Amino acid sequence: MTQDDSLFRQMFERHAAVMLLIDPEARIIVDANFAAAHFYGYPREVMRGMPVSRINAQPESEISSQRELAMRGEKSSFVFSHRLADDAIRIVEVQISTINYKGKKLFFSIVHDITERKRAEELIRELAFHDALTELPNRRLLNDRLLQTMAASKRSGSYAALMLLDLDSFKPFNDKYGHAFGDRVLVAFAKRLKSCMREIDTLARFGGDEFVVILGQLAEDRDDSLSLVKAIAEKIRARMAEPYVLEVDEGERGPVEYACATSIGVVVFHGCEIAAEVILRRADEAMYSAKTSGGNQVRFHQEEA
Repeated sequence: MTQDDSLFRQMFERHAAVMLLIDPEARIIVDANFAAAHFYGYPREVMRGMPVSRINAQPESEISSQRELAMRGEKSSFVFSHRLADDAIRIVEVQISTINYKGKKLFFSIVHDITERKRAEELIRELAFHDALTELPNRRLLNDRLLQTMAASKRSGSYAALMLLDLDSFKPFNDKYGHAFGDRVLVAFAKRLKSCMREIDTLARFGGDEFVVILGQLAEDRDDSLSLVKAIAEKIRARMAEPYVLEVDEGERGPVEYACATSIGVVVFHGCEIAAEVILRRADEAMYSAKTSGGNQVRFHQEEA
């Protein structure tokens, strides 16, 4: 063993970072340091000679191209899912360099556990696109879903529709019983509304006590689509008008029965013939017409009426 090899062994053995020596052709772990043994939960003597597939949680088809990039020196940083001895899955960032060790070309891999960082990033993404109270898509994600529905409508030739719903009597109850009660109403409303929808539809909280439903994959005929949407909207209106029984403040004042009639504005559209912002504006106009006419009604935009 040369002096360089000896210095490398000392560094490899004693370093606090998780380190692996891997034979990329045989796809086995040649050696693992103490930190790696602790991280993966295997004795070092078990890890020596272990197939890499034992710690790779991803199939070979997903990582073979990454291995080729590392072997050619075209990429050095990778993110993988690794399986520990107890079957727990951790997301790891692996820095790979190639070294000549004892006459063989090996991967020298330094492994960093980034599971918690990835979870935090996912949570941030979730909060960016979802309403914190109802966990529904927010306006930002709604816009993206609407554009997707418009594109799908253009490809398939079928119509789609957007409904804007507003709770008619929310403000008086919210003022009387407080915002905590109002939040319970909105959560209950969202759950009931979601139960009325198909898997392919999108439900979003538009803001305040307004919600949006996007219906895709309707009929190719406009009149058939209008008839279908009218039936769906009336079903939703009737279902949402059924009373709720909700606790006001964790049971201190007992339950309150809340009747939640809804004004619904509807726009039926085809492909990208109308801009997304125009669809939303027309739905808002139709909803406002329903509300000013007494509420608990379904109104189509005048061009569909």
